[in-house]
Parts: sequence; C-alpha cells; structure tokens
Amino acid sequence: MFLKFTYLQWKSFFRGEDIGVNVLTKVFKWFWIIYFTIMAPMLGFLTVIVFREDGEVDPFPLLNKNLIYVLIYLVVIRYFIQKVPVISVRPLLLSPISKSKIVRYALNKTIFSFYNVVVILYLIFLNIALISDIFDEYELQVVSTSFYDLIGWNLMLISLIYITNYLNFLLDKKDKLVYIIGAILASVKALEYYEIVDLTEYTQPLFYAFYTYPFLSIAPICLLIYLYVYVFKFFRKGLYIDSSLKPKIETSNVENFEWVDRFGDMAVFIKNDIRLIKRSKRARGTVTGGAFVLLYGFLFYLVPDWYEFFQFFGYMFVSGGFLFLFGSFVPSWDSQYYSLMMCQNIPYINYIKSKWMLVVIATALSTLLGCIIYSFVGLNAVCAVLAGGLYNIGANGYLTLWAGAYTKTPIDLNSAQNPFGDTKAINAKTLLISIPQMILPIALFGICNNYYGWLTGCAAVASIGILGILLKNVVFELILKAYKSEKYSTLKAYSKN
Repeated sequence: MFLKFTYLQWKSFFRGEDIGVNVLTKVFKWFWIIYFTIMAPMLGFLTVIVFREDGEVDPFPLLNKNLIYVLIYLVVIRYFIQKVPVISVRPLLLSPISKSKIVRYALNKTIFSFYNVVVILYLIFLNIALISDIFDEYELQVVSTSFYDLIGWNLMLISLIYITNYLNFLLDKKDKLVYIIGAILASVKALEYYEIVDLTEYTQPLFYAFYTYPFLSIAPICLLIYLYVYVFKFFRKGLYIDSSLKPKIETSNVENFEWVDRFGDMAVFIKNDIRLIKRSKRARGTVTGGAFVLLYGFLFYLVPDWYEFFQFFGYMFVSGGFLFLFGSFVPSWDSQYYSLMMCQNIPYINYIKSKWMLVVIATALSTLLGCIIYSFVGLNAVCAVLAGGLYNIGANGYLTLWAGAYTKTPIDLNSAQNPFGDTKAINAKTLLISIPQMILPIALFGICNNYYGWLTGCAAVASIGILGILLKNVVFELILKAYKSEKYSTLKAYSKN
C-alpha cells in the first residue's frame, strides 16, 4: 500500500500544470540534499575534534551538554521549514481505502524524511569518531562494554529525533501548543542569558545517564510510541470528506480598513489581502516569517570571519521576508476565487499593482525596522539594510510578481480543515525563487566593494532599486503581458484544485 500511495503522488507530480517549476525545484532540492549528505559525515568527525580542546578534554560530556540546544533548534527548524505531508484526501476517501491506511502512509512517509536521515547519518559517523576516541583515550580492553553503552545513548537520540518529527505534526495544527512551546523556549533562553539558571547543568547529566545506564532508553522509546499513536488518532479523527462542509457559528467583526482607501482603485484588492492575512493560517505565517527574517543578519554579524559580500547578503535579506514569502505565491493566494475575479469588469493592472503596493508597504516597514535594529551594529550594516530595501522594492518586487505568472500552484485557504493540508509559509519554491534574485546585487556589491569600498557597493545596489522605481510603469506593462498570456492556463490549473 505504501508503494501504491507513492505511485499516485508520483503521477500527480508530473500531471500538474507547473511541472517545469516542480522539476526545477526538485533539482535544487536534491542538490542541497546531496550536499548535506556529504557534509554530515564530515561534521560527525569534526564535532569530536572541535570538542577535544587540545586533547585535554573528553568530548563526550561536552557533547551531552550542548545536546539540548541541538534538539531545540531541530524543533524550530522543523516547524518553519519541514512540511507536513500534503495529501489530496478527498479522492482517496472516495476510493475503497481505509482511513487508517491513509493516515499511516502520511506518518510513515516522514520516517525517511531528509531532516531525519541526515541527522542519523551524522550520528553514525559521530559514533565512529567517539568509539575510536574512547579507545585511544581510556585504552578500554572490553570493546563490547563501550559499544553497548553507546547503543543505549543512540537509541535515546534516535527516539528524540522522531519525537520532534511527529511533534511537528501537532505544532502545524495546534497554534496553542506552538505558543506554549515558544514561551517555554524563550523563557529558558532568557534565564540563561541573564545568568539566572543554566539549563545545561541539569540536562547534561540527564543525557549522560543514557550512556551510563543504557536501559533508560526504554523511556524515550515508549514516549515515541505514545506520540505516534496520539498523532495517528488525532488525524484519523478529523479525516472526513464533509468535515470542511460543517457550518461553524462564529461572531465576526467586519473591518472596513478605511485607511486603505487612499490607494484608489487598488484599495479593494489590498483590503482583501489584509483580510486574507488575518484569517488564513498560512498567510499569517508570512508575517511571522518576515519578522524572523529581520534577525537574519545577526547570523553573519556573530561570525566576523565571513566575506564582506556574505555579510551584505545577510543585511540585505532582512527586508525581503514578506516579499519572498507572500509575493512568491501571487496570484496563488486568490486561486479559489480567481475565475470569479477574472469574470469581473476590473482592470488587470490594478490587481497587479495592488500586490506590488502591499509588498512595498511591508518591505518599507521591514527596512525601517531593520535600520533601527542594526544601528547598534554600525553604519555599514544600516547602509546595507537600506540598499537592500530599495533593491527589493525596485527590482525583486517586480521579479517576484513576474515569476508568479508562471507559478500555477493553487493554495487551499481551508488547509487548516484538511488534516494533511499545507499551512507552511516557507517551502522549497520560495527559496528557489529568492536565490537568482540575490545573485545580481551580491555580485554588483562584491565588485564595487572590492575596488571602491563598502558604501560605494551599497550605493550601486540602491541605485538599481531607485531606477526600477522610476521605471515602474514600463515594468508593469511587461508584467501585465505575462499575466495575460498565462491567464487561461492559470485558470485551468486552479480549476483542478
């Protein structure tokens, strides 16, 4: 049955309207999978080497001390990037396939997820390095003792890896659980930052106990089994073909957003997008993701050995969170009523300009906040954020909208009601579109910075953004032609959802 489900999804992949984008996305995706698969064994050995500190410190206790942070980051990365398996449920429920098999397939599919396999691969080579290091350091004569001790420790780690995997299913569907876990993680980090409580003092002996007493690994294994059964029952309970048709009695407050009326004919579309962001979980995720992207530059600031063009990339990217997360799915956000909108007597150009204006407002706000945040870093960082904001408005904003004419992936706004619906704002296609849009400004900055300095490089990138803003009408005519030429193929693709 597992192979049957896989075969059906394989056919669905090649029958889609945006197969070109899908194939290109898979090529880039597999490139990074192969890259990290090669890097994982190397990191396994490097971990032991880094923790050794001139050969005087046993790396194993230090590894257990930092293990809690690895698990925390794994939970966070899974929530924002790893997608819950998306399955078209209705056709399967109309076929003679039990709901238990559908849910079990979706859960078992993630066992071989890249996020799990690459960590296990890293763990294998880490163990090889640890065993050889233990033999050399302590000259153990009984090989089986050390081997079995590490088995208990590894079973604990593998169980925790898959616990975070299935916990991601619940986090994707239960917002309250996300807020609770987020509050706990923020509190723990604050207590450690202000040197009130060091969590590692308690977690280090806990993790080390699984090495000293391997039988303790039964506890996380039982927790994993319990979580799997709970997630299975949770999704099976909501797997009904008419679950989204049940009426919900809710009290809604109609908001007119009168302040948007100043944008004239574009106001009605901007209001619809604002309502969409307020009501749709996936659309709200674009705002949350954009807020986290604001802090992206600190990753490069905290590592001063980066090349300057990499540092510029980090500062430039902080203003483009909403642009890439929301703009990359225009017009897919409107896929459920796109055909109705095309039947109305409305100028197409107003629709496109309204999307661009919304992105401009969000990018300008992100740029302002970025300048304030990175003013503590220095003048160079502020100039880079400002240059990136202008470039994102005057160049990347157009490129993102233009790419949307050829991205015909419909978005189900009711995905929260679908047990296996897609509610993630960040995915491979978003990252794929953002890569080529960043190559030109980074290359331009790198050349100018090499010969004339940092500020000149920022000015060169900003000048392209300003030029794009001045040529707005010309660029919109080109984008409009692309949308009109792809109009009927887009309608056909959306009608299949």
